Amino acid sequence: MNRILLSFLICHFSFSPTGAQNDTLIINNPRRVTVISSDSLQRVIVNGKQGDDDFVYQNTIRLVDANYESNTSISRDHWELIPSVKLGKKNDEPAQRTHNELTAHFGVGFTCPTHVDERIDFSTFKSWEIFATIVQWDHYMDPKSHNCLSLGLGIDWKNYRMTDDMLFTKAPDGNVTVERFPLEFEPKFSRIKVFSLTATLRYQYNFGDGFSIGFGPVVNFNTYASIKTRYKFLGDKIMHMEKDIHQRPITIDWMLNMSVAGFPIYVKYSNDNVLKDGGVKFRSLSFGLYL
Repeated sequence: MNRILLSFLICHFSFSPTGAQNDTLIINNPRRVTVISSDSLQRVIVNGKQGDDDFVYQNTIRLVDANYESNTSISRDHWELIPSVKLGKKNDEPAQRTHNELTAHFGVGFTCPTHVDERIDFSTFKSWEIFATIVQWDHYMDPKSHNCLSLGLGIDWKNYRMTDDMLFTKAPDGNVTVERFPLEFEPKFSRIKVFSLTATLRYQYNFGDGFSIGFGPVVNFNTYASIKTRYKFLGDKIMHMEKDIHQRPITIDWMLNMSVAGFPIYVKYSNDNVLKDGGVKFRSLSFGLYL
């Protein structure tokens, strides 16, 4: 009986999931294969495949007299918010199997500076970071795609905002200092914004089932920075801008990203002051979502 069921199973694997003949279903690197057998039932469950730990394939064969009935189900493909493109071909030997992908990523979060000048009180949840890795090369170093080394290029905006009675201002020597708003002004906010071109190097380990962790440096080429201050004076809304505020041209963020049950988060921290020596001092810390 078992030999007959096994023969039916082998035959069924040569058909497509929709029942069309002359197609072959190939599942590369399944995470777990379960075979359940009885006198009249053969069931196969395949969990996971190359690049998709959530994939599920199920096939059930029932013997009815001299005939058999077959039912098949396949989970929908795993959807990604950001698409990826596979590059090259895998090596034939499983022990050496690697592959490459091109991906893009997006992050949004809040900034919470550290080592802050005592005169400054930043508003964390009114200060933000938005960044995008426009192109990233991912090199998976093992057959099950657990180990990944990534190189990426992108852009980043960081915003550091105060909402109390203090304001940023540019001194005659070009350095940034802080002053108190005049009493006749009604403060709204004063902020420093930094725009950067970024280069990322990161190692990531994928545990499966939506869990992963990555770490590495992000080099920021800080090409632009400005001060914006908003306030009211005699009922009129005033906006004041200052540029060329002596930001550090290059800083490094150390980025930790994690996926916990499929929920992606990141934290970045820099040992460098955002502004050059002579200006107010603070270092960048940010956290949020990383897609």
